[in-house]
Amino acid sequence: MDSSVQSDRVVTMVEALLARVGGAVPAAEYSALTQLAYNLLEPVPPFLPPSPRQVTVLIVDLRGFSSLAEICTSADLIDLLKPFFEQMTALVHAHGGFVDKFLGDGVMALFGAPTPCACHLQQALQCAARMQQAMVGINAENVRRGLPEIHAGIGINTGEVMVGSFGPEDHREYTAIGDEVNFAARIESFSLRGQVLLSENSYLAARDSIEVGAMRRLQVKGRRGPVTLYEMLAVTEPERLEVPRVELRNSPRVAVELPLHFHRVDGNEVLQETHAGSIRNLGYDGMLAQLELELPTLSEINFRVSSDFATDVSGEVYARALYTRPVANRFEISFAFTTSGTAGHQAVRRYVDQLLWGRP
Repeated sequence: MDSSVQSDRVVTMVEALLARVGGAVPAAEYSALTQLAYNLLEPVPPFLPPSPRQVTVLIVDLRGFSSLAEICTSADLIDLLKPFFEQMTALVHAHGGFVDKFLGDGVMALFGAPTPCACHLQQALQCAARMQQAMVGINAENVRRGLPEIHAGIGINTGEVMVGSFGPEDHREYTAIGDEVNFAARIESFSLRGQVLLSENSYLAARDSIEVGAMRRLQVKGRRGPVTLYEMLAVTEPERLEVPRVELRNSPRVAVELPLHFHRVDGNEVLQETHAGSIRNLGYDGMLAQLELELPTLSEINFRVSSDFATDVSGEVYARALYTRPVANRFEISFAFTTSGTAGHQAVRRYVDQLLWGRP
């Protein structure tokens, strides 16, 4: 079928629905209706010639879900993912966005495409705050049902991308491509549990209507020089929405002297080379370590819990570097664990409990 006829069918359906409800609906409902029309009317999206567009890309992804998948049944994984996807998708629609694709345990959304909107960045920021607020309710329900808590990180970037239909005629996909999309994915990969991280483009365009906390300057693949990322704590317009704080140090730290043998993580790949260091203090959700190797801020490592933690449990822990300072000929680095609920993380918690309270 001709692409213009396909697009006309979508417009006709949406306009017919609008006429039945009085001819006018809020932008959120219009966005949801448009995407629903695409899904219902066409086995593949209508052909929309790719064109440059200024948009905001939001990517929300679960932290440490791959490790969690190792200890959960398939039924539990579905019970964890279903409400997450449902609520994230509903929030994208509620803020005028378009779900571009599902990314395993994450969602990529566009604001400002397919329907142009001058306030696409503000829509994305409000959506991100609401997403992290929704995670609080999702985890309360998980605890009630005896399921592990899950946490999401969010990355947001604003820039010019190519949007439109890509792929062969029998498998077209409406999507956005370009360096700014790749950069949004990199930003998301650096986000910790409960965080919303913004690119400098997004921060500069929205700085009068947001509150930010920590700034991180780091080297990112695909960028020639260092970039600055900003943690959004709240968005203040058109209404104030705070990003709930996920406590990274919800237990006292205990002094320890444990050997640490770890691997660096590059994207989703655990590198083979083993590095050495020692753990100097330890809590439920983080540690302070001294390493022979200097690590960039927000880089990730992987290590295996061993008999040094007085446990017969074998499990991996992933951690992200927060702060680094040189100490003599080594580097002292504060880490936040990026996994929760896994066998390795539970072993760490039991070890800390044993040191704190004498509980086995």
